[in-house]
Amino acid sequence: MLTTRMLMPMIEAVWSFFKLLVKNYSEDGCQSTAAALTYQTLFAVVPLLTITYTVLEAFEAFSGVGDVLQDFVFDNVVPESVSVVQEYLQQFSSQARSLSGPSLIVVGITAFLMMHTIEKSFNDIWRIREPRQGFQRILMYWAILTLGPVLMFLGLASTTYLFSLPIITGVGASKLFGVVPLVLSTAFFTLMYVAVPNCQVPVKHGVIAAAVVAVCFELVKHLFGSVMAMTDFAVIYGTYAAVPLFLIWLYVSWTIVLFGAELNKNIGLFRSQRSPQMEPPLVQILIILHEFFRCHRLGEVVTDRTITSLSHRVDMQAWHDYKSRLLTLGLIRVVEKGGLVLSKDLNEVTLWSLYRDMPWPLPAGFTVAGEVWEKLVNEKLTKSFEERRMVFELDLERLYKGEES
Repeated sequence: MLTTRMLMPMIEAVWSFFKLLVKNYSEDGCQSTAAALTYQTLFAVVPLLTITYTVLEAFEAFSGVGDVLQDFVFDNVVPESVSVVQEYLQQFSSQARSLSGPSLIVVGITAFLMMHTIEKSFNDIWRIREPRQGFQRILMYWAILTLGPVLMFLGLASTTYLFSLPIITGVGASKLFGVVPLVLSTAFFTLMYVAVPNCQVPVKHGVIAAAVVAVCFELVKHLFGSVMAMTDFAVIYGTYAAVPLFLIWLYVSWTIVLFGAELNKNIGLFRSQRSPQMEPPLVQILIILHEFFRCHRLGEVVTDRTITSLSHRVDMQAWHDYKSRLLTLGLIRVVEKGGLVLSKDLNEVTLWSLYRDMPWPLPAGFTVAGEVWEKLVNEKLTKSFEERRMVFELDLERLYKGEES
């Protein structure tokens, strides 16, 4: 049985995590990013639908599937108050499919630019400075734009088939079928949260964030519909009332999606944020380089998961900034099979050169974890601090009089 003494640490942990989540959501500018994505979605939604239809119609077995998927999305994701927009989008996408080759290229570029904006937004949340390069980026965009609709249809079709079986029909298939939108939404957002950021994201974290976002979408959809039903948008905008409502829904949707991205990232960050001892940045760099040195001697690559194992001493929120600096200095490099390795002999790198190339001050010392090298560094830092203290042990009155001592 849970007691108050047992519950309090859990409540404090949840509250601390919530504060961290809100803090990072605000610092990463997610509200303004959601507004920018809303604006761009207005221009990209038709190209995205056009590509979906074009890909599905390229396979005879998927003929007519585009309309089925669109109906499913508008029935289960978009509030009823803005579903009238579906007719306009169908008309626009039908006309876009009859465009000439050069025009279709422009439509494709618009869709890819939308994917680029989403990737950049996610990379900004994860504090990643190095986007995917060239062909790798195009391949990822194309995979999401083409495989996403196909996988969603296959999931919907297989679920429909399973629920049509007699053994399931007799146990309330309609109630079970109501869970399908949540499952498919969770699968889609998991793919987005794991595949889009240019770093290794634990699938478990992606699934948790995706499930929360899927539930939020369902709750907000009903709340949005109820609130809009009590407003008089039709009196102000007439037959065009669905347009501003659709715009508001897009903004709400992107706010939820970015909230999920922050949740995904902060699940991994929370452990390091709660660490009772966080080392100074320069010491964290040394700890990271020591891990690279260890993996180099074992013939292994360093991944984000490798660094996560150091989260009790390394600030995971700053890891991507540290990685960017080490890449810029040529101390590490990315390898083709994924991961990072040392790219420079560490006998050519001194403590002084590392300090000189980093923006952080020399710490007075740190907590030694037991490694011999840490003890040596700590002794040098302590000695350096004492020497600097002696040099600057001069009161300001004598300094301004020009008296050295």
